Amino acid sequence: MITKWQPANVKRMVKDVLLSRAGDVGKFVETEARRRLDAIGDPDTKRDINYRSYLSSYILTNKVEDEVNEVVISVGMKIGKEGQTHHGFYIETGSSTAAAHPFLRPAVFDNEREIVGMLGD
Repeated sequence: MITKWQPANVKRMVKDVLLSRAGDVGKFVETEARRRLDAIGDPDTKRDINYRSYLSSYILTNKVEDEVNEVVISVGMKIGKEGQTHHGFYIETGSSTAAAHPFLRPAVFDNEREIVGMLGD
């Protein structure tokens, strides 16, 4: 409880609250993104289905970072050993040969009320 207004104390308290709830928000968005990724049915070849299943099961993750003046919640694909960052990118954004099937952005934008509600009262 704040008895005297001191900006540094207010910032610290807000950051502590955000940090305590950020893990739940990250897991929620990750679960929504996983559900959306698993629901993609096009293309429906066995190879594509297996790839999306692999991404959903092993590569999709979330991370919470405590930075100096911010709390960062990242949801997305793990970066590979060689710095590969393309996992899921072309599913999300599409390419010249494949239609886009967004799953990360809608997991956030379609659930903004729930996310804000989870972060604070």
